[in-house]
Amino acid sequence: MSNLHNPHTGEAASGTVKANGENQPAPGTYVKWDAEGVEYYQKGEQEKIHEVSAQFNRFQMMNFNEHHHCLRGTHLKTQGCVVGKFIVHDNLPEYLAQGMFKQPGTYDVIMRYSSLTPKILPDNLAAPRGIGMKIFGVEGEKIWGEDKKTQDWTFNNYSVLELRDPQTTYEIADSLERNWNDLPTFAKEQGERVDADVATLGGQLPRQYMVAMPEYSQSAYRHGDYVAKYGVFPLGEAQKKIQDQVVKDDDPVNIISQHTRQFHMNNKVTYSFCAQMLQDLKEQSVEDIGIEWDEKKYPFEQIATIEFEPQDSWLPEFRVWWDDRITVNSWHGLKEHKPLGSTNRLRRVVYAESRKLRLRVNGFKDYVEPANLHDVPAPLPAPQLALPHQPALQTVEVR
Repeated sequence: MSNLHNPHTGEAASGTVKANGENQPAPGTYVKWDAEGVEYYQKGEQEKIHEVSAQFNRFQMMNFNEHHHCLRGTHLKTQGCVVGKFIVHDNLPEYLAQGMFKQPGTYDVIMRYSSLTPKILPDNLAAPRGIGMKIFGVEGEKIWGEDKKTQDWTFNNYSVLELRDPQTTYEIADSLERNWNDLPTFAKEQGERVDADVATLGGQLPRQYMVAMPEYSQSAYRHGDYVAKYGVFPLGEAQKKIQDQVVKDDDPVNIISQHTRQFHMNNKVTYSFCAQMLQDLKEQSVEDIGIEWDEKKYPFEQIATIEFEPQDSWLPEFRVWWDDRITVNSWHGLKEHKPLGSTNRLRRVVYAESRKLRLRVNGFKDYVEPANLHDVPAPLPAPQLALPHQPALQTVEVR
């Protein structure tokens, strides 16, 4: 994501432009994850985080009243679930060969496509979307100390995030809560913010199909000894061919999930998994994820490939199991990939409380942490039901 702008003035986006040497070469040295200045705490941060957590719990209950089921606080609309392989490359340079990427290897992975907004919206509207993945068989010491060898990763389809710190998140969430049934007023209030360029970015995103979207971690993570942001980018030729295609205004409200299903059933889908290394804290903020790390100066470097053989991404059992029984959390993984920055510290609390509420309201005592693909309810034959107002594809035999 580049060339961000204020939609009202056309000026370069405050807090997202790269200043002080963006046209100079990168230092070529990598900042250690525990170096001074990488992370710092804001005054009143913990209190604000708990206030935000309560806001998102209220979003969940407002959605419960509307949909009669308790959903996640964010990324609540599933657009597809798939099973594949995560292949770590060999011969990586030392600064990239860190954490789970120290050794080459192939892992099983499950991945969920989703829409981010805390309120369910039709697919033919511009909106942030993302992916979450769980990788099996990853060795190493875990942040939470549990024995399941899984590593979670989460991504959104733009490189910065308007929820750039706990205070900003609280302000934006407060506006959404007050205007829950009046989204035009919510959008107006975001356009009046001092950081409107970033706050309104979600509504400016291209209406791409999911298999063609770039995806970004947005926030930084510990990358072994160092620090990195991550990116997942379409690699398959069929995916690249549709990168400029857009969802139309008159497309069905479920066009994203159904296009994703059709594409996955008829194509092998592949992505590159890349790291963008922290080299200069003056230009690459860890604490404020409304600031873009210049991709030209600090490029994304591929460290793994994700592959999905042709399959049905719209299996009811798989989707419901993911929605109700499991969780993907940026804090669930290796200590060597610890999430960094204030937004990640917020996520640690908000995601946990969101999960607790979702499980309790839906009648489950605890979530499931699958150990391997044997614990995943896929592939199973999908029932074929006629949906006159939301036409569904028919499952076809995939050879």
